[in-house]
Amino acid sequence: MQRHSSSHFLCANHAGLLQNHHLGTFDALWDYQGAWFEAPNHERGGWSGVNYIELADEKGALHGFYLKRQEGHLRKSWRQPLSGEPTFVREFEILQFLKIYNKKNIEKQVIMPELIFFERRNHQSILLTKALTGFFSVDVWLKNNPNASIKKQRTLMQFLANNVKNLHSAGVQHRSLYLKHLFVKELEYNFEVALIDFEKSRITKLIGFFKWMDLIKLYQRASAISVKNKLYFLKKYCNISRLSVIQQWFWYCFTHQK
Repeated sequence: MQRHSSSHFLCANHAGLLQNHHLGTFDALWDYQGAWFEAPNHERGGWSGVNYIELADEKGALHGFYLKRQEGHLRKSWRQPLSGEPTFVREFEILQFLKIYNKKNIEKQVIMPELIFFERRNHQSILLTKALTGFFSVDVWLKNNPNASIKKQRTLMQFLANNVKNLHSAGVQHRSLYLKHLFVKELEYNFEVALIDFEKSRITKLIGFFKWMDLIKLYQRASAISVKNKLYFLKKYCNISRLSVIQQWFWYCFTHQK
């Protein structure tokens, strides 16, 4: 892994592949022309969009990547409280932080996209990550598996709960924890779970409080998951068989949302 500064990053393992396709620099990636995977959204005085790219290596094997570009898509920070900085800066920092955390916590790893390239130039920034091959967002998986057995549904809830808990154990509040940001790969007897999109995330010592904000947001936007499965998720997240007073309060807040 090659790291130059807080404003530039290039994964050495993929540098040759990018260079072979003339995509190894900021300018080349910024000028990339291709169909949008997510059409640019315009807010915060700028824009941000995503392309999916497949690159063939010397043996002809294809490698998928997500190219995220933004300009003038800013958030206030302690470094730049007035002018703001691109939101990808935060995502870059969270990905780097979690990579270090994973090395120290082998049994509580947070699976996430592999960071390939990052660079910021004033109010422009690029974030390139490796595609999560074989993964689908939870909402897509649920749509594609409407007749999944109760056992499989509960297994999914257990693995989702474990991985969200791992994120919070790292001291990271996602702050945009929706089903579309939770990705799963179905294995023979269980699931592999990954998290994406950390633009709004933050590292906090108050995760004991802010984790509930993440869970409430997830529950409010998870209409595809039954109430019984949500309760099962909560019990597995808390590693309990019966809710405590504060957990009952959380459950009340969720079940009484309109």
